[in-house]
Amino acid sequence: MEPTLIKSVLDDTALTATTVTVAGWVRTFRNDRFIALNDGSTIHNLA
Repeated sequence: MEPTLIKSVLDDTALTATTVTVAGWVRTFRNDRFIALNDGSTIHNLA
């Protein structure tokens, strides 16, 4: 499965209840359960 850009996930509201694969690096890891993921396609993180 080809990874989806985080920018596309954040821009597309039609992805509700859809499974997607994303790849990137962890910008923030809090309380051993919350991850902010970024892939460089946008300045915003996927949280």
